[in-house]
Amino acid sequence: MQKQGKYQKLKEIKNRESRIIKDLNHKISRGIVDFAHKTKSGLRLEDLKGIRNTAKSSRSFRYTLNSWSFYQLKMMIEYKAKLLGVPVSYVDPKYTSKCCSKCGRIGKRDKKIFRCSVCGHVDNADVNAAFNISMDINSTYQSDTDRDVSEGSTETPKTALN
Repeated sequence: MQKQGKYQKLKEIKNRESRIIKDLNHKISRGIVDFAHKTKSGLRLEDLKGIRNTAKSSRSFRYTLNSWSFYQLKMMIEYKAKLLGVPVSYVDPKYTSKCCSKCGRIGKRDKKIFRCSVCGHVDNADVNAAFNISMDINSTYQSDTDRDVSEGSTETPKTALN
């Protein structure tokens, strides 16, 4: 389409795709937050800041990684959780899929399978990571929105200058 000079049509397709993704993110975030609210539990997410810079990806996965709207989904989850009073915390993603959820030691991840060489635990790597995220109480912190509210505005001085 670009070679034929049909930039307007290309723009329309891009806008349509972004509206579909935004709608999908709204529905997913609503489902997640509603489930947490109904079960009276909080939400724990991996902090994915800088994932595009640090993720090792093959050429075929590059488009998927760069078009993934995880930030948009994160922001939607945060504001919907805040409205319903559901706490949101973040976990450092380092080693969440390589650590054993049974013994806590570093194991081997081979594509979708996790194997612990210490205790012999074998599991789906994503399920193992989910357990690690849910149990990791040492590296959590508040959501950006909650932190900003508790700290107040950064633009106004807290004390008068002498």
